Amino acid sequence: IYIYLGIHWETESRLFPKTTLCDFTIREFGHPKRSHDYTVQCVLTLNLFHEQMFTFLYFWYVIVISLNVCDFFLWLYAITPQCRLNFVRKRLYSKKYPLTNGIKDESKIIAFTNDYLEADGFFILSLIKENTSDYVAAEIIHRLYAEKFLKRNLIKTTAEASYDDKHTKKDNDSKRHNLCSLIC
Repeated sequence: IYIYLGIHWETESRLFPKTTLCDFTIREFGHPKRSHDYTVQCVLTLNLFHEQMFTFLYFWYVIVISLNVCDFFLWLYAITPQCRLNFVRKRLYSKKYPLTNGIKDESKIIAFTNDYLEADGFFILSLIKENTSDYVAAEIIHRLYAEKFLKRNLIKTTAEASYDDKHTKKDNDSKRHNLCSLIC
């Protein structure tokens, strides 16, 4: 903060003191028992280096935290249902897949995205896209859509249709019986 404001740090900072007082003894030449004690101001060169290093780390952490916050908001946007739908729709239409032709399949694509893949399937597919390629993710989405989702829905639709046919036949038979009893 001091560097940004253009204010020089104090020389006696508690965290990174640049100078200190050093005590040392100098013996006089020719007199081995006679010495003089001196106290002088010394520069702590290692603290000067640490000051520069921690200034760099401070700015590095600010950059990394900023990028993480931006990436967090991008992921929040990416997991919204509309973004997931656009992701799947783009991959399904990328190869001009014959099963996804026109508005008829839009409800199936929405059901595939929201009910079959859901958020965790989308997350895995987006990781596959990021770590391999868009082509691989599109191929996986195509196969999931064609071989799993449409077959499952076709079986459900066929089962529902046969169930409806049986009950419709029973209803028709009972209506005929009621009509015959009224007439006879």
